[in-house]
Amino acid sequence: IRLADAGPVPSLEGFGDGAWWVQDAAASLPAKLLGGIKGKTVADLCAAPGGKTAQLAASGAQVTALDRSAPRLQRLKDNLVRLKLDAEIVVADAAAWSREPFDGVLVDAPCTATGTIRRNPDLPWQRSREDLSRLTTLQARILDNAAKLVKPEGLLVYAVCSLEPEEGERQIDAFLARQPGLRREPIAPAEVGGIGAFVTEAGDLRTLPSHLPNQNPRLSGCDGFYAARLRRLA
Repeated sequence: IRLADAGPVPSLEGFGDGAWWVQDAAASLPAKLLGGIKGKTVADLCAAPGGKTAQLAASGAQVTALDRSAPRLQRLKDNLVRLKLDAEIVVADAAAWSREPFDGVLVDAPCTATGTIRRNPDLPWQRSREDLSRLTTLQARILDNAAKLVKPEGLLVYAVCSLEPEEGERQIDAFLARQPGLRREPIAPAEVGGIGAFVTEAGDLRTLPSHLPNQNPRLSGCDGFYAARLRRLA
C-alpha cells in the first residue's frame, strides 16, 4: 500500500480489524527496554493514548494503564478493543497513585515534546522556559512515586519525547542521586535495532530527528526520544 495515496489511516486495510496500530519508530523503543515481560505485571504510567500499552499487552504482560485524563483513557480503551488486547485501566495521578509493586514500570512522562518538532514545526512557538520548569518538576514527582511501584530486582523505564537534557539525562542523574536503591541498567544497541547511534555513553537511549535518514524526505527521520532503564536493588 502506498500510504501517501491510501487516504485516512482508519480506512487502511487491517486497521479496523485490529491488525496493527500507528507508532513512530522511536516511540516504540522504550517499551522494549523492559525485556521479556510475558506473564509479568507492568504499570504503564501516563499511558494515554495507548501505543505503549498496546505494545506491552501484545507482549503478554499483565498491564495496568494509568492516566489522570479520563477522556484520553477512553481513547486508549477504544484502541485496545479494536486491537483485541486487554489491560486494567485506572484514572489516577501518576505522581501520587499507590499499589503493590510491579515487575516493571514504564513512565512515559509529560514533557515539552521538542523531539516531535519534525512533525510539529510550530512547537517552538508553543513552549516557554516556564513550561520546561513546570514539566521537569512534574517529571521528578512522577519518578519519585514510580520508584515505590517497582519490585526488588524490577525495572523502571523513564521516557520523554524531548530533546532537552533537563527532561532527560539531567532528570535521571538527579533522580538517581535521590534514589540510591536504583541503578542504571545500560541499554545495548541490539535492544534498539542494532543502531549504536541510539545509545549514549552512559547507556541511555537518545534518538534524534536526524536519525534513520532516507533519500525521500517524507520517509526520513524519527522522533527525538530519551529513555533510561533503571533496576531496583534487592
